[in-house]
Amino acid sequence: MRPHVRTCLLLFALLGGLATAQSVPTQATTPPSVPLTPQTVLAQPAPTPPASDNPSVPAPGKIIQADAAQGPLGGREREGVRQFLGVPYAAPPLGGLRWQAPQPMPAWPGRRDASRFGNICPQRPNAITGNPDRTLSGSEDCLYLNVYAPINAAAAPVMVWIHGGSFDTGTGNIYNGSRLARDFGVVVVTLNYRLGPLGFLAAPALGPQGTGNYGLMDVQAALKWVKVNAAAFGGDPGNVTAFGESAGGMILCDLLTSPQSAGLFQKVIVQSGPCAASINSVPLKAALNIGAQYTRDLNCPVTAAEGAKCLRSKTVSELMNVTVPGSRAPNAVALPPIWGDAVLPLEPWAAYRSGQFLKMPVLIGGNRDEGSLFTAYLAGPDRAMSTPLYWGLMTVLNPPKVLTLLEQYPADARATTGLTAAALVTDGLFACPVYSVTRRLAQAVPTYAYEFSDPQAVTQLKPTRSVPSLGAYHASELIYVFGEALDGLADPAEFSATQRQLSDQMGAYWTNFARTGNPNGPGLALWTPFEAAQPTILTLRPDGSRPVTDFAAQHQCDFWDRLDGR
Repeated sequence: MRPHVRTCLLLFALLGGLATAQSVPTQATTPPSVPLTPQTVLAQPAPTPPASDNPSVPAPGKIIQADAAQGPLGGREREGVRQFLGVPYAAPPLGGLRWQAPQPMPAWPGRRDASRFGNICPQRPNAITGNPDRTLSGSEDCLYLNVYAPINAAAAPVMVWIHGGSFDTGTGNIYNGSRLARDFGVVVVTLNYRLGPLGFLAAPALGPQGTGNYGLMDVQAALKWVKVNAAAFGGDPGNVTAFGESAGGMILCDLLTSPQSAGLFQKVIVQSGPCAASINSVPLKAALNIGAQYTRDLNCPVTAAEGAKCLRSKTVSELMNVTVPGSRAPNAVALPPIWGDAVLPLEPWAAYRSGQFLKMPVLIGGNRDEGSLFTAYLAGPDRAMSTPLYWGLMTVLNPPKVLTLLEQYPADARATTGLTAAALVTDGLFACPVYSVTRRLAQAVPTYAYEFSDPQAVTQLKPTRSVPSLGAYHASELIYVFGEALDGLADPAEFSATQRQLSDQMGAYWTNFARTGNPNGPGLALWTPFEAAQPTILTLRPDGSRPVTDFAAQHQCDFWDRLDGR
């Protein structure tokens, strides 16, 4: 594993375990992933029963109909938008379909009610900010999507949102696509995909199909459903943009290297998805070793026929309550996507280095202060991170490189130690890996790079003594793009006039890109493509968006490149 990636990985893992710190036994090893999502700080919604016609539960809004391939849907017109919620895009992955590629949804009789969200996938919320609630929620019957379409849309661009959640939490239900649909004329689709062991377990007992990546295959199945059904909602099936944040952005980076993604989308937007970090995927051989021990820990045979039957007999609670084997810090993701199978033949970063990815326009970037969310709460809300704690943390995280890191990121009087730690996380895990991928993409495809840089991004999260201002923290751009509230994270009702203007500009940039592959448009600051000779990145700010060419220097990327051997 790359040294700097291991350093930042362990930092994130420790931060993810604030509320549940405990040692984890080592049986097999896997690179743990990172809690990268607003779901780490948002309360999860309660599961909702699958949508079905029920006259005793009337839904508000004018009833409207769309004719999907599986049958008619009864949606609602709300807020000037046609909404179809809780639409199944694949058969429920229950019984024998657990740990199988998603199967087509059979036709349904009559008109299916599409006025309510479907179930979220089984999960326990992460606890970055110290919230101890780790209650299991959700249902295996969770492969649903939601459609937000402009009224009277015809051949409109389609934007398919992939939520974050560190591959083990999250749902598309909390992302309201109404403002993008209504104000910018695009069809927005949000979706769920299988998470944790149900989404990413590889195990010899499951036979040839047991190579994991069910969550990635779910996303591909949803994109296939969109391609078939987009026209029924006024969308253009030949103009689909996949966009996602954090783990959702990393999923899209993976899918760009998957031959099975060909033809499913024509453009991609990657938000805060550090594709160059090897922590976000694991080789198949290592994944199968982990899955074998996981199977034993569930008291199931490792052999195929008996083991598969035993594994499928286990309840979701039993599956979630067994610790996945591996040497990692508490609360770290044990089951990231897997490379070396038919879905991801190559390690994603190797695919980008060699140019083996799908060629399409890309919009990619991150936030100025990504690391603040993860370091702010390490010492608790009322205590500053002490210099000895910072030194000790670096010593635990990466003993071989601790002196190099401390020399580059010293804890001194120029900034609080918490802010120094935040800068290290921002630069090493987010900004510079994303920048490396941006350079690779720009060699082959039109690539538009950004950095969201609102120094006082709207938030409902509380700063701490370690980090007195969260700045443009991880996930802070989400309400600017969607223009809708995310409960517990931020609400656009709190925008200043200039922040609201920035949100309008970002909505225009994102939807212009979805429409044409070029984000530029009337009234917007010129956004030039990233080029090796002129590495221009658009910094998005309330006081005026502007191009910058010193991004790499600002985030010390030369240092990280040397440390990484890039």
